[in-house]
Amino acid sequence: MFKKFKTSCMITAVALASILPGQASASAASDKGIQVKNNVSININGETLRVNDPILNKSDFLLLPMRALYEAVGASVDWNNESLTASATRNGKVVDLTIDSMTALVDGQAVSMDVAPFMYKDRTYMPLRFVSENFDGTVNWDATTQTVDITLTDGTSGQPQEDPYILHINNQRIVMKDPIVTKQGRSYIPANYIYEYLEESSGKWLPDNSFELQISGMSFIFKENSNQVLVNDEVVTMEEKPFMQNGKMYVPASFIVNALGGNLRYITEKKEMYLYVYHYMYTSSFLEKSYGATSAPEPVPSARLEGDRDLMISDNPETLTRKLVPKSNATLAQYQVKADAGTNKHRIFGWHYNTLGSEVQIGITVQNNSSTESIKVIDSKGINQKTGNNWVGHDIGLTLADATLNEKLKKSSSKGIVIAPGETKVIESYDLFHDYIIGFLHDLDIQAVNGGKPEYTIRTVLTKDQSDLTSILSDPVAIDEYAKHPRGAWTSSTILAELPAYKVDSPEVGYNISNGRTDNLQTAENSLSQINGAMGNPGHFGMNYKVSIPLVNETGKTQTIKLKLAGRGGLYSGAVKVNGNVYLVPSLRASTEYVELPSYKMKGSSDTIQVEFMHAGGVNLPVAIYVETK
Repeated sequence: MFKKFKTSCMITAVALASILPGQASASAASDKGIQVKNNVSININGETLRVNDPILNKSDFLLLPMRALYEAVGASVDWNNESLTASATRNGKVVDLTIDSMTALVDGQAVSMDVAPFMYKDRTYMPLRFVSENFDGTVNWDATTQTVDITLTDGTSGQPQEDPYILHINNQRIVMKDPIVTKQGRSYIPANYIYEYLEESSGKWLPDNSFELQISGMSFIFKENSNQVLVNDEVVTMEEKPFMQNGKMYVPASFIVNALGGNLRYITEKKEMYLYVYHYMYTSSFLEKSYGATSAPEPVPSARLEGDRDLMISDNPETLTRKLVPKSNATLAQYQVKADAGTNKHRIFGWHYNTLGSEVQIGITVQNNSSTESIKVIDSKGINQKTGNNWVGHDIGLTLADATLNEKLKKSSSKGIVIAPGETKVIESYDLFHDYIIGFLHDLDIQAVNGGKPEYTIRTVLTKDQSDLTSILSDPVAIDEYAKHPRGAWTSSTILAELPAYKVDSPEVGYNISNGRTDNLQTAENSLSQINGAMGNPGHFGMNYKVSIPLVNETGKTQTIKLKLAGRGGLYSGAVKVNGNVYLVPSLRASTEYVELPSYKMKGSSDTIQVEFMHAGGVNLPVAIYVETK
């Protein structure tokens, strides 16, 4: 993957700095000394860069948009919205550039710049020469032909960089400077990647040349070529033996993950490792899986939609192909809101798999359709997770469900923005590599500024060429009728099922939820958005599913009620909240595996247990809930 420099590459948007005075003639001028210069040719390793956005000149230095430049030079980039800092990594070298700052950090060392990065028409522009040279490139300027020639190497051999090793630690994607090493079927990584990218972690060499790795209060002391490790000062024998390579201690990844509680997968052909530590990834703990048959449940007898937060789903087409998304820019889903109330609450749930052959950007936008009424985003929060792994229910779905039920969605920088009549603004955007999957859930509250009735369109949009997301106002692409993934908009993102009262000491009873029959309330026909097709949501993805279980106790004694969950349609996982406490449901095979929820003590003659579900996307439904007296 990501062979951006097999022969050469193109850059689209960072600043080529250090053009000599007088060498940059501008075609049009703007404020603050910024000029548009579109008569320059930029060649990288012999190939001409096609620039979609304006090339800018400031103080005789060329600048291009950030993300396209970093993609072209083969660097990964993380953006800190609070500090306005872009942290880019290539060949293990890290360059931090901050908007309007003349000082960069190169591998942690302060370096002066000739021109500062800046914002231009909602794009981040950065100095090209500075970026190129600090990522081991050479830059030459030909004033006669107005051409910039950039040669980039891997920094050691003078040859273009091969595909790097990629390490995913929870939701962080790290382009590694060092290789992942496999010995006798066991995978090893340098210890520094663990303590540098996990919070509450540190690492240090001890006087006896052993290496101590501390993670969230646990101490691991490894010694080279020894299969004995001290874990919190207790000797533990491993099957693996740590070793030294290039001055670094390589430690067994599986041993670390198993000791901390988590999951590990190494995809050799992609050179990508996924390392998950549940302590950091999830707020809630997993329920213990049990084994045994469960009885056939009944469908829930009744269910209804409730609440004032509506739901828009962008999950079709789920697999993004060139046939389904033929153009460079596309709308994936949209919902036109004509509100009766001044304040309106929305949830946008998305799930997409990028097979388009290159990195894309996906965004949530809002277009104000009113000619008179401005609207304000009074609340905006969400969560997203990406993976190149095929364990999507675990990697993505559980993360979204856990955060939602625990009310830990992250605040978005779009909170507080005002959208004028006729204007479109970005609520959230996500970069998605080729062959990666993204899931996102975003809660958005919009209010009319002057108390009127707002009219606006919510969209999920995609660009293949880094176009301005707010310029994508087309109708949605057609749905994929052969893959029954949901798309549409419905009046509520919460469903409530009330079960018949359970009488203490009665036999066990079970009920199927999300069964597609008695609680299929979000159909293609009743979708509020129908342009180019809609697909129903019988699996209730992106929804809070609440179950109310009345209890009757005529014994006069304190009784213990037991609840358990079992998959009924296929492999199931999700999150469940019981009387305020959230738990994670591991993957359950239908009819043969189940989990027990914490027992419930009933002291009076009547009571009600409140259970709330959120299903992890990518799994087969339904799920059954069983009630019995212990």
